[in-house]
Amino acid sequence: MSYQEPPGPELLIHHTGQVFPLGLGSVNIGRYGDNTIVLADPKVSAHHARIKWQAEIGSFTVEDLGSEQGTYVNEVRLTEPVILRHGDVIRMGNTLMDYRLPPPGTGMPGSPAYFEEPEAPSRSPVWMGILIALLAGLAIVCAAVFAVVLLMGGQGTPDVIIQSPQAGAQLSLGNEIILQATASGAKDITLLELSVDGSLIASSSNPDGASSLTVSKPWAFGTAGEHLISAEAFTASGKTSQPASIKITVLPAEPAVSATTTPEEPTETPTPTETARPEDTATPVPTVVPPPEVEFFQANPSSIDAGGCATLQWGQVTNATAVRIEPDIGAVGTPGSQKVCPTESTTYVLTAEGPGGQTQASTTLTVVGGLPDLLVESIVFVPNPAVAGQDNQVQITIRNAGIGAAGAFNWQWRTSSNQIFDGRIFGLNAGEATVETVLWNPQQPIDQLPTEGRVDTGDEVRETDKSNNLLAATVQVVAPPSKTETVVLKSVGMLDGYWLNDGTGSTEEKILVGNGEQVDPFGELVARGFLSFDVSSIPAGATIEGVELRFYQEAVQGSPYEKLGNLVLDHVYYGSSLNDSAYDTPAFDSANIAAQPLPGAWYVLADPTITSWVESNLAAGRPQLQLRLQFRRETDGDGAEDWISIVPGGGALGSRNQPQLTITYTP
Repeated sequence: MSYQEPPGPELLIHHTGQVFPLGLGSVNIGRYGDNTIVLADPKVSAHHARIKWQAEIGSFTVEDLGSEQGTYVNEVRLTEPVILRHGDVIRMGNTLMDYRLPPPGTGMPGSPAYFEEPEAPSRSPVWMGILIALLAGLAIVCAAVFAVVLLMGGQGTPDVIIQSPQAGAQLSLGNEIILQATASGAKDITLLELSVDGSLIASSSNPDGASSLTVSKPWAFGTAGEHLISAEAFTASGKTSQPASIKITVLPAEPAVSATTTPEEPTETPTPTETARPEDTATPVPTVVPPPEVEFFQANPSSIDAGGCATLQWGQVTNATAVRIEPDIGAVGTPGSQKVCPTESTTYVLTAEGPGGQTQASTTLTVVGGLPDLLVESIVFVPNPAVAGQDNQVQITIRNAGIGAAGAFNWQWRTSSNQIFDGRIFGLNAGEATVETVLWNPQQPIDQLPTEGRVDTGDEVRETDKSNNLLAATVQVVAPPSKTETVVLKSVGMLDGYWLNDGTGSTEEKILVGNGEQVDPFGELVARGFLSFDVSSIPAGATIEGVELRFYQEAVQGSPYEKLGNLVLDHVYYGSSLNDSAYDTPAFDSANIAAQPLPGAWYVLADPTITSWVESNLAAGRPQLQLRLQFRRETDGDGAEDWISIVPGGGALGSRNQPQLTITYTP
């Protein structure tokens, strides 16, 4: 003979549709696997709540077990056990569940009708015990299967629930409510979209992926009737949730009537000879004008890469006298569309106004990645003031200050007298800078000569800011002094390099200055850098008018300027070869240098001290001006690498950024 258990109380999980029957034992609910019902919800505590049959009152109760987020019945947070009634909605974290009772007459737990089979023959206690044991085992297996399914659900595909409003809610026309939905159950959720009547109104995104996303939007319905609210989630692995949707009803606003005439009080009709008084006339019922209604408003696609474009699309707008879209679009007709190319994630808002009020709809266009930002950082004249009738250097520093790489582009430097110099740069990475140098020979003196440098003259690169593509600079051009000459000397690559306190070094690599790891028996490694310029072309007895030293800091490792202080420049002489003796060779003089902590930057020094060093070299007959670079504090004891690298001169590593010494002198 078969046994069919009558229906009993049960819990229905909203977002999975799973049904859990309730028996006479306690039902523990939480995130850990030892619970009766296991919820894969990150906002649910390990042991969150308990549902228990209370025989003395003939009902189930629910109590919170000290959870962090709390347990709610019909959105009221529990502070003590509460008796459950048919239709109650229980919320734990982002999970909603309904408490449902069986139809009348089918029995309740604790009553004979629930456990006894109608018209069943009597059973012996032994067979009854066996049957109860079998049923108990089956219930345990079912509970375990449900728990495993619930734990596994959502690991690959997200689940979405609409938390507000509740399904079947009735709202008043024009009243604002909060629409809210949450996606969970997957580890790489990147986008959650919320729609009303099929039109996207809000979204929440996380490009890196998250285990939970929530989107909310204040909303006022503009038309009465039934409306559909839906939400859908997407993952980085390309999976899409089942759409969650509910229907609600918006009730029309009650018309205001200022006066009525009751049936019990018949009105008198004025005779033709009488004049109707105001109190004899009923106040007319005002006409209710509905607010504007927007058919839809969306961005297609809703996400673009930096530098890309999307299309805003909107449907017919009724009951409106004016429609505008912000930012940057203004008044529009309906229906319509508009191509937009924002440089960052932007929320566009459509505002419709009419006799019945104002209605807004919004859509967010997400921009992934970043754009470059090309600018002319500086224009330097060497010498300054420039000298008429001779070659002058104009050094234009061009930088990409954006967060995205720039492709190839043209640059130009020109004077107000229409002398034009230009060139092409074949791309700059984010944060990278380059110095373009031109030789300029002005023909006559002028007190103030306007010039300007410009990048991306062909408008080839899409940037975050075009306003800084031009930099103006004014220079004075003076007549050449009698017999004054200027020479630009590049450093000697075979004498440029670095040397360490352990006796090793190199003249074939980038120049290093700073410290590094601990090495026995020397302790923390310390690097000093060396530069050498051949000044033998300057005639003996020449008067040095001015000297400018330039070297390019290509990279910064660690935090040398924070830990070790500023650089110190020593005037030394190590002769025709660079070896370990240069590390501690005595200095003739020293000068402190202001910090330049950024990589890809020039040190430019035009100090009278360096001029005196050149003069002393010439007086002593030393053919090389040789310099040593070291930090003010050379060790910090932490064993971390804190150093800078400088581009050397000459050789295969030589470049337009190699060190240079500009000397202006009178023979």
